[in-house]
Amino acid sequence: MSGSSHLGIDDPVCPARGRINDIIASRGEDTERAYDAWAQYFDEDMITLGYGGYDVMGKNVIKFVTNKNAKILDVGCGTGLFGEKLRSLGYMNIFGVDASDSFLEKSREKGVYLELEEHRFGNGLKLPYSDNSFDVIMAVSILGPNTINPTALYELDGLLSPGGYLMIFIRRSRLDMERENFNVKAVLDDLLTSGRWERLPDSSGLYYTQPNGVPVAEGDEAVEGDGVVVTMKKLLKH
Repeated sequence: MSGSSHLGIDDPVCPARGRINDIIASRGEDTERAYDAWAQYFDEDMITLGYGGYDVMGKNVIKFVTNKNAKILDVGCGTGLFGEKLRSLGYMNIFGVDASDSFLEKSREKGVYLELEEHRFGNGLKLPYSDNSFDVIMAVSILGPNTINPTALYELDGLLSPGGYLMIFIRRSRLDMERENFNVKAVLDDLLTSGRWERLPDSSGLYYTQPNGVPVAEGDEAVEGDGVVVTMKKLLKH
């Protein structure tokens, strides 16, 4: 990527922050290449930055999903870290989908998903699953202006069985964003207007903690700390 040193790994302060900031700044094909290159550093970077999404979402799953045999789809499964978290909580019926070959390969190495599929949202291709396939659909930190648009939630709508849950973990700044080409609230409101969904109370969760010894500048998305869990329940009847 132009203007960066291999996804920021030579950043003298914190390479992980450099990679995150390069991902945020990337566009189009550069974003795809950036994610593929990031796969080898991703697990370590999440530890370095103190990423809290997997723990927060794990607690949310336990709160609502008592059936440990529930069929779960991890959208944007990445390297499989959340799949590992779900397995540790006793959920075994887990499927994953991601757009990056490199991330999917890391997920395969962990061996926590029953099946893994490649899919790029927003390109008109149908997801490789039939309608009403899943009891729970998880989207952990995947929605972003330069990554996956919230309109992808429309693609996921048909995959969820009535009575099931759609759970989203997102930066608060992105949940509050109301751009013409990126507006999560508008999509959620549209789903609710259909009469087929109920939005349960949101909860707050830690997104990133401050890396030890690294000062955090206001507005630095690489270490943004405020996350939100949005839980939508698909109604049995409407």
